[in-house]
Amino acid sequence: MGKFKTREAADHTIGCDLIYWTAVCFPLTDDLEKFRNINKYFQLYCICDDHADEPWGDVNETIGGTQKHWKRTIKLLETLRDETPWQKKLLRNIAMLVSAKSYQRAAFNYMNKILQTQTPSFRERYINRFKEYLENVSIQINFQKEENHLNIEKYKEYRINSLASIPCTLMIEYLYDAQLTSEEYYHPALQMLEKVATWQSALTNDLFSLYKECKEGILDNVNNIISILVFNGMSIQEAVDETCSQIETANNDFIKIRDEWFESGEEISNAVKAFISGIEYYMAGSAYWHRQSKRYHGKNWDGVISTGYLEWSSEGTIYQKQ
Repeated sequence: MGKFKTREAADHTIGCDLIYWTAVCFPLTDDLEKFRNINKYFQLYCICDDHADEPWGDVNETIGGTQKHWKRTIKLLETLRDETPWQKKLLRNIAMLVSAKSYQRAAFNYMNKILQTQTPSFRERYINRFKEYLENVSIQINFQKEENHLNIEKYKEYRINSLASIPCTLMIEYLYDAQLTSEEYYHPALQMLEKVATWQSALTNDLFSLYKECKEGILDNVNNIISILVFNGMSIQEAVDETCSQIETANNDFIKIRDEWFESGEEISNAVKAFISGIEYYMAGSAYWHRQSKRYHGKNWDGVISTGYLEWSSEGTIYQKQ
């Protein structure tokens, strides 16, 4: 409870069972210590994210306050680079002891602990990609209340870049010992697969977090494709159906890109194949977790969503289950 302001806030984050999320998203992890490290890291980062996103959080809800928070986070992230002078790292550590929240220090320490076990190229890639994500998160607040001015392509462009999916899937290298070279990671086909997987994850999150994001049935949250579709003329159920259709399209696009690459005759390393397989497991695991998580369907929820018929509920359940 020390990391939260109320029991409700604690249940919102801890009650969503991120240990199970980690297990279903990264099921091929066979190193228990790595599993523990990554689960604690993801759990702590979820706490940080909720504090920045929820009304009960520590972060100032104004646009300026939220952007200052993310800029400070980016500056902190930059100190993890290999070339950072030791004096700067020392000042960072002192500043964190004095002013950072306990959950912020813990999340940072676990990220650093994991990164230090990896190759210099992985550390650089992870920091760069995480920075890109934070930069886009810091500007997405400018889109609030602008749902009626967004089309799907514009929404897709900024949503893909402001979702924490890529910082998660990059950890496949750590968990599965699938170390990629920078040339392998930035291969055009792998980048396309990563983009499609991120869009699928964004759509899945939008579909099942609708009630959480759009409080009391009011569709005024720009971070959800369903509210964008409704503002562009669809009924809520039509928007739900369209979102489901786009998820299926993303799944099929991923398979098509993967198969064409694998059948092209190009030499593809076992590490790349393991990484792609890991992304597939992540997509499937995250989708399943969203269908059954109390985070999106209420603390009394006990089941798995299996239909797409929308149902508003005071508990948070938004789709009927069979």
